Formats: sequence, C-alpha cells, structure tokens
Amino acid sequence: MNTNDLTLASTALRKGEILHLQHALGQRIEALGGRLWITMDGDLRDIVIDAGEGFTVDRSSDVLLSAMSDAQLIVLLPTAKAA
Repeated sequence: MNTNDLTLASTALRKGEILHLQHALGQRIEALGGRLWITMDGDLRDIVIDAGEGFTVDRSSDVLLSAMSDAQLIVLLPTAKAA
C-alpha cells in the first residue's frame, strides 16, 4: 500500500479538537500521527491509540475521537463481505 495515498485521505485534528462518527460499527480508526482518545456511547472503556496503532469500532454507536496531541488519522469503512 502506498502510504502517500493514506496521507492524502487523512484528517488532521489539533490538540483538543473532536471528530464525531455516527453509527461507526466496523469502521477502522488508524492514527497516522499523534495520540487519539476514542470514546463510544455507552462504553466504559478508555481507548487511546498512538501513531501507528488502530482500533476497529466493535459496537453500533456514535464515536468521539479526541486529539490528545496534534494528530492525523484516517477512518476506513468496513468492506462488504463476500457471499
């Protein structure tokens, strides 16, 4: 995979900014830079990912991504399963 393609499709968040994902089940959040705190509606876990790490949303809920430092991320949509 060409990582330049990921950088072009990425989203930048400044420290303290928040990104809201609705109905995010199956979406994969990849941190390309910085640190992200992931909060899911109704979930008690604290999920923190750093550059090079990722997390796949495992529940049907809204998700808040909070930048704990200036961050760059990409959100990958789930792929359709073959029949």
